[in-house]
Amino acid sequence: MDFRKIEGIFLIVFIALDFFLFFSWQSNKTQVSSRTATTTPASFAQELREDNISIDSDQGTKRGSGYYLASRPNTDLQANAHKLMGQTVSLDSSQMTLISKLNDPFKVTAKNRKAVLQDWMKTSGNVLFANSYQYVPEVSDSSRAVFAQKVDGNLIMDSHGQLVFQIRSGWVTGYTQTYINDLIKLQEMDQTKSAQEAVMLLYTYSEIPTNSKILWEKLAYGWLLDAKGSTIYIPVWYVGIENRNTKVVSIKRVNAFTGAVLKSDNNNATASDSDD
Repeated sequence: MDFRKIEGIFLIVFIALDFFLFFSWQSNKTQVSSRTATTTPASFAQELREDNISIDSDQGTKRGSGYYLASRPNTDLQANAHKLMGQTVSLDSSQMTLISKLNDPFKVTAKNRKAVLQDWMKTSGNVLFANSYQYVPEVSDSSRAVFAQKVDGNLIMDSHGQLVFQIRSGWVTGYTQTYINDLIKLQEMDQTKSAQEAVMLLYTYSEIPTNSKILWEKLAYGWLLDAKGSTIYIPVWYVGIENRNTKVVSIKRVNAFTGAVLKSDNNNATASDSDD
């Protein structure tokens, strides 16, 4: 493969990303700073109580760090699909997705689901690149078990790198899979906001309704934009919020660099009956 061509592509992506980040930062900086400047953890907790909003999670105040990452489409799943056994496989080339229907579905329960699926994945011929995925209970529920891909130690909570098992009445019937084979760091490491700051920002922007419960916060990489054939990822705070009346859990996203609430997402943004 032509290294200079690849280098040129990512240079273009890097320049486009810089312009995008500059204008996004300018538009969000004033709003975020003005709305949160007068909010303290104590006053924030009081406001939550007044709105009947409780917190089940142990919100951290420590800030982390992360990068802007980029990936290119790959054909690794298509190239290795012939290695799979005991299943009918189809490929969605437009979404780079492998779709599997198991010839012999198997039974799982809410308690043993994680262990059974992990053991099944270890068997050769069942799942491609199985060691690259980690179970994510926060976004799994009674009808699907979600595994997120880890690339260079980074968890990707995004549909570009997911293994999702379909479960029907306790039976695993098949799965869909996407795969990222490489990530490029576009900029130097930068500081991220804390879990507590992410929740405060969601509340400030009226993204947490009254009579609800904050269940969890999780920091992972998520989709930001597509540019010149590449996909850009950033650190994102994913926050699970349960409606007390309906018990439906909605997942909100916050840009962990800028604090902006991310409205669009190419993932399923709602989970219910989530299990551990």
